[in-house]
Amino acid sequence: MVALIHRRGVGGAAMTMGAARGAHRWALFALAFIASALVAGTVYGWPPLRRLLLEEDSNASEKALGAVFTAGSWSVQGGRFVAGISRDHFGTRFTCCACLACVVAGAAMIALAKVGDDASLTAGMFAVGLGSGVQLCVQPVAVLFPEYSSTIMSALSGAFQISGLVFLALTAGGDRKIGFLVFAGAAAALLATCAFALPRGTSFLETPAAVDDDNVDDDSSTRGPEDVPVTVVVVPTRKEGLMNGETRSEQMSSPEFIGLVAWFTIVVCPAQFFISTIGYQMEQKGDVNGSYSSIFSATYGAVAIFAAVGGRVADAVGCGACQGFATACIAFSFAILALPSSAGLEVQGLGMTVYSLGRLFIFAMYFSNIGRRFGFVNYGTLAGVGLLISAIWSLLQYPLLAWAVDSGATGANVLCMCMLCATMPYTVWLAKRERLERIERRKS
Repeated sequence: MVALIHRRGVGGAAMTMGAARGAHRWALFALAFIASALVAGTVYGWPPLRRLLLEEDSNASEKALGAVFTAGSWSVQGGRFVAGISRDHFGTRFTCCACLACVVAGAAMIALAKVGDDASLTAGMFAVGLGSGVQLCVQPVAVLFPEYSSTIMSALSGAFQISGLVFLALTAGGDRKIGFLVFAGAAAALLATCAFALPRGTSFLETPAAVDDDNVDDDSSTRGPEDVPVTVVVVPTRKEGLMNGETRSEQMSSPEFIGLVAWFTIVVCPAQFFISTIGYQMEQKGDVNGSYSSIFSATYGAVAIFAAVGGRVADAVGCGACQGFATACIAFSFAILALPSSAGLEVQGLGMTVYSLGRLFIFAMYFSNIGRRFGFVNYGTLAGVGLLISAIWSLLQYPLLAWAVDSGATGANVLCMCMLCATMPYTVWLAKRERLERIERRKS
């Protein structure tokens, strides 16, 4: 972090400035958290909106509804690639505001779409999904908290998960138009706030404040050394992942980045498929009134309270172990989902909870891994590339959904579980790599 000290006399002014800077970094974190919680992952609150659309049009096709969600989930992933490139080239403020403008437009399209207008709903969901770029832009606020960067990154992933409750709230009254117009207005207010408060450039690091010449004695000869303005700059340095290089090309060609992107790409597809079909699968298992769609959304958002805990664990034991835990959780949730209907709906509540926890840590560890082991200089591009690749691969969720609708979901659930288990050796490799680094640091 950059530490800035303007010394006057015995240093009272420096203490005041330090306190102000401390308050400023927490204010920026609060804005980052609120923005992520409002717009970053709203698309993943899909089940209640799906249920409302079915109530509006009982003849709606499950495959058509699946296409609406697929468009939104794709833009959440793929759109962050564009947001990452934009953030690195045009700055945080511009990119965040552009993403929020897309959310405003998308929410308005969903609100005003006529019953059965799949094209408008699909376009609206795609635009709302672009709000995920806001989270990508504000995540580097973690650089202001070098002592617990993984905790901050995980907290923002928790905010992303909380945003899954937005659709549940918007559909509670059963009026899609009013709910989504209110959402559009809230996103517009957030846009105005971000346009004022976020940094223009790519870095959240503080910069030296101008010297207040009005309070400086013109006769510099009467001032002692303690009266001279002093700026102390402490630039954060990466303590781990140094073998991954410093330049963008070095980092993108490193085994760690390739492994991270491969893991993330493979696990995201089953994670998306789970959300796109959970309402349908619960109905097939006997959830006639759709209550489990609301239960899932509530559970999905509630596990966000564990986000900071996961970050602290990652700070202590590394990303690899946490990535392995997250992957195992998602795989376990598919094992429960593959159980026959005779097992009862109650056990699916456990599966939903484990899934939500695993998904939280998958995204938290992906972003935390990049920040910790590659730094923040190329953060937007690195994160965006992985998100784009995962978005392309995750299009497989739609044929999986069609397979589940046409032939039953058991086969698709088992395939997803196998895909997840196939990535476990990578997490073990990364955990060992991090452990060896910690041993080397202790020796030095």
